[in-house]
Amino acid sequence: MRVQKVNEHTIRIFISLTELTDRDITMADLFQRSAKTEQLFWELIAQAREEVEFNLEQPFWIQATVASNDEFVITIMKQDEQHEGLNKEKVHKSTKGRVTELVYVFADFEDVLATVGRLPEFNQLRSGLFLFEKEYYLVLTRMGTGKKRLLAEAILDEYGEIVATTGVFLSEHGKVIVPVKAVQTLNASFKKPSQS
Repeated sequence: MRVQKVNEHTIRIFISLTELTDRDITMADLFQRSAKTEQLFWELIAQAREEVEFNLEQPFWIQATVASNDEFVITIMKQDEQHEGLNKEKVHKSTKGRVTELVYVFADFEDVLATVGRLPEFNQLRSGLFLFEKEYYLVLTRMGTGKKRLLAEAILDEYGEIVATTGVFLSEHGKVIVPVKAVQTLNASFKKPSQS
């Protein structure tokens, strides 16, 4: 494993498939929340604290991506609430927008429908829905910042759970249910008739 400090708010941790196998963690485990992956994550944080003086004492984002056939990159980015808009823009430009992608997992389709039915409208929202190992994954990008995004995240957290995976991984290894405009498509297709 090697740790790279991008800036005060962001680090990248490179970990090989061999290192995962040695810890009895599969590729699928890495993209789902489990006791094994949580233990690995905190080990990585401890290593980052020692090697590059990166302390996590605030909310943060995690993004796991496949770097090559034998290596994963786990990006950890602190959320600076005071300067959130400013810092997100800087990070957005430097990482080509990857960190703006949020992925939530849901146990069943009804939870997905309940969530998208309550989300506020975003003009630029991009979304996709995938099925992977009997769970539903909603991938969201371009949610912007501010109160509307906070409201959306609260609704998403109520029904689902944020996970460290990507739309790219899900499109390659999962089943695509709605490739684009998932939120709009589901709302249009499953809208309950208004009661008069």
